[in-house]
Amino acid sequence: MKNIKISLAGDLGSGKTTVGKLLAARLGAQIYSTGTIQRKIATEMGMTTLELNKYSETHPEIDDRIDDGLRVLDKEETDVIIDSRMAWHFVPASFAVYMAADPVVSAKRIMNAGRESEPFSSLEEAVRSVGERRKSEMLRYEKLYGVNIKDLENYDYVIDTSFVSPETVAEHIAAHFEMHRKGEKFPRYELSLSRLLPCLDGAGAPAFFERNGFYYIAAGEKEIVSLAKKGETLIPCVRADAEEGAERACTPDKVRAWTEETGAAPAALPFAKKC
Repeated sequence: MKNIKISLAGDLGSGKTTVGKLLAARLGAQIYSTGTIQRKIATEMGMTTLELNKYSETHPEIDDRIDDGLRVLDKEETDVIIDSRMAWHFVPASFAVYMAADPVVSAKRIMNAGRESEPFSSLEEAVRSVGERRKSEMLRYEKLYGVNIKDLENYDYVIDTSFVSPETVAEHIAAHFEMHRKGEKFPRYELSLSRLLPCLDGAGAPAFFERNGFYYIAAGEKEIVSLAKKGETLIPCVRADAEEGAERACTPDKVRAWTEETGAAPAALPFAKKC
């Protein structure tokens, strides 16, 4: 049997470290975390993680220090859970997972963690800093490696962690890893019910499209309602293309009716951005 290699990338504050530990314990694997290494470097240099990200944009030796360790994992005969934004790229043998999370939920988690390298005085500051840090990382990785870490099609499985426990996330990742290892097919995306916004009335299986960090329903609304009434909080979905401006079909009245029918409770809504 091949070695267990699961790479965890994802949004800041999506719970990669916690879920990685749960998976490692569940599967009897080691943990390799570039996030821990990065925070250690930041502390050693007297920087916040955002400052280190910006510094790294012109000092590639920081990324070299982190990525060299990743490259050797691809061919190593070891069971490992890799917590790294770039492991899907440097360790193609791994089952590549992306953990998505709502920006507000992410910011709250990071504040509650109380890390020395991530000090914030308010939720608003945390949301802004997390967004800036993510943008800095995207630009740096695109410049260094020519890849888009936010292109979810790079990953074997995408799970939204915003409104589910780390234990549930670990359970779903482990189950999908087994399906992947057996060559079984499964929907690439499992999104939290409370992040799916009503939009288009397409029939068929659940499908979504993304605009500015918000997930809109493109099809399968009836199926999603049925799953919600059964108590499901993670909805298997496929990604769909939608015409520019399609998100404007998502109105406040439609969202109110949707939340009443499904019990969904979004952490944020897009209307202030005139979608």
